[in-house]
Amino acid sequence: MSNPASEARVSHAFLRAMILPALLVALWGVAYDAGWLNPKVFVSPLAVLRAAWTGFGDGSVPGAALATLARAMAGWVIGAGIGLVFGIALGISGVARGLFDPTVNSLRQIALFAWIPLLSAWLGNGETMKITLIALGAFFPMALGAQAGTQNVPIGWRELGAALELGPVERLRRIILPAALPAIVTGVELSLNVAWLGTFGAEYLIGTGYINGMGDGLGAYLAAAREYARMDQVLLGVLILGIIGVSLDRGVAHLSRKVAPWQTH
Repeated sequence: MSNPASEARVSHAFLRAMILPALLVALWGVAYDAGWLNPKVFVSPLAVLRAAWTGFGDGSVPGAALATLARAMAGWVIGAGIGLVFGIALGISGVARGLFDPTVNSLRQIALFAWIPLLSAWLGNGETMKITLIALGAFFPMALGAQAGTQNVPIGWRELGAALELGPVERLRRIILPAALPAIVTGVELSLNVAWLGTFGAEYLIGTGYINGMGDGLGAYLAAAREYARMDQVLLGVLILGIIGVSLDRGVAHLSRKVAPWQTH
């Protein structure tokens, strides 16, 4: 059943959040009309609207957005899923920490896009390489969140499990995972954020095949727009990336509040 008070709060929050973007767009239009901006690199808001009308009309923009979203979700699910299992294993097993923790901590210091030359040599420049890069980006924050949550369960809770003579699986299911849930939720949010940023980078840096009609996604759309000096399409692509990114972040935050109501955003 809908809650009118909650819906009103959401509406007011949305309207407040739109104030600054609306002011920036108005300032942009005024600055453009006054001739303060270089029209070769900063087109008018109306030109971006025309590019959006054309792009949505011929399907190129929604097609690129859907391709990016599907790629981000595929990489995120794979990377976060493996990271969750791996992080839990590190959190509950001292042996696993001794074996893998130093290596994981070393690998996570490497910037995500620094993996591109190596992954390109191993996997080529196709879809497998892009998904692998996105999954790699999602893996580390999820693994670290799950490890921190399961490793730092208060000793009293562990002793309670021992006093109740719970087996390892029951102890994990009834004590460790519920106690680790806030850290796991944080890992989910961070991993999605990194996966989304990694998706754009993978498409932009690797997907220049769009110019030859072989690539897809918003990153490739932006690369092609830059190549042809279409600043209206560049700004449109940036705006769509921001809108989708914020929508994903708010969607995960909403689900997080359902799973862990004590979380605040």
